[in-house]
Amino acid sequence: MIGLFDKYVDFKILGLFLANPNTPYHVKEVSRKLSVSPASVSNALKYYENTGYLIKEEKGLAHIYHLNKEHPVMVSLKRAYGIALIQSTGPVEAFLQADPNIMSFALYGNYADGTFDEHSDIEFVAVAPSAIDKFSNQRKFSEVRKAIEEKLGRPVSIFVATMSIWSTMKSANDPMYKKIMDNHVLIYGNGLEDPFANQ
Repeated sequence: MIGLFDKYVDFKILGLFLANPNTPYHVKEVSRKLSVSPASVSNALKYYENTGYLIKEEKGLAHIYHLNKEHPVMVSLKRAYGIALIQSTGPVEAFLQADPNIMSFALYGNYADGTFDEHSDIEFVAVAPSAIDKFSNQRKFSEVRKAIEEKLGRPVSIFVATMSIWSTMKSANDPMYKKIMDNHVLIYGNGLEDPFANQ
């Protein structure tokens, strides 16, 4: 899906605003950032203003646009865009190379529910039967995390739980467990409720 945002100019422009929901832009700034002609940017911004996705403010002779975060579809649009953007970096494949024993892998937090902004972390959770080589896994996970950070320009964190840790957190109704279960998007595996059901 993220390929559509890169392929089509209007989508590419909307993607800039979705990725940076608190940042205002003027036509020349968008044109420079995305290497798109000012005329194309101007037409797209006018269209998105008419749909209500963007709000225009006039400051002297400059027209400044920013995302209309109150629009009824905006959270859903941001959520779809954010998940597609993250998926485009291949996180599942990368983390499975670091530890092929991962049973469930999910995105949680602000990117999972579409409330992210320019300062939000990308947060993953991985559940595996056991940490066979804890030091090696931590090093490999750190390398994968840094690679995704470089691609997306956003901080990335991953919470890794073994079967015993995850079961203990569930039994104790741990706040971290509850936070993840209340707001996550499963992108690989059996689900977080019972990731080891098929073991």
